[in-house]
Amino acid sequence: MGGRSCHSVKRAFGSGDLFFGRRFVGEDELDEEVALVFDHLWESPAPSKVVAFSWKLLYDRIPTRRKLEARGLLGLDTPWECVGCVGNVESSSHLFLHCPSAMMVWYDVFRWLGVIIVTPPTMLLLFEVMRGSTRNKKIRLGYLMIWHATLWCIWKARNKACFANGTFNPKVIVEDIKVVSWKWCLARLKIAPCMFYEWTWDPGECLVR
Repeated sequence: MGGRSCHSVKRAFGSGDLFFGRRFVGEDELDEEVALVFDHLWESPAPSKVVAFSWKLLYDRIPTRRKLEARGLLGLDTPWECVGCVGNVESSSHLFLHCPSAMMVWYDVFRWLGVIIVTPPTMLLLFEVMRGSTRNKKIRLGYLMIWHATLWCIWKARNKACFANGTFNPKVIVEDIKVVSWKWCLARLKIAPCMFYEWTWDPGECLVR
């Protein structure tokens, strides 16, 4: 649009040489502001498969019930509702951000981090809120890892609710996020080891050791 600069998306991930180029996203270029978010996704020390999942989510390429229904792949006897609430179609933006259960998850995660937030309208903006919530590089990398862990755990809980008779419980999801992010922290960050109770008490303090 006009003189705004754009950015080609040609990054690859994983060992399968899967490219997020034109054949994946359907577009050659992104607005510079949006492209920066996708570049920053890879700053996180989260596992590559998790970052790749977040990438697909931001492109709305995960198999939500709305997506499956649009492709004619949702069975007639398969519920179309979000697993976290009643009466709302399961879309990416709803499941991960606007569902009341998802909002409870994000509220508890940000409260755990000591960050005050007003829920933004998009996942892209939520990522930028998380990334901009601290100036310390170590803490920022840890917070981005927690952002990815939150999306990952929401999706895992959704799948358990859909396929394994599980429940989509925000409190349980938040505890899973703390456990998963702590394990990633110990395995993937160059910081002094911290006990789980320390991580649940003050992750920022653990990240600057």
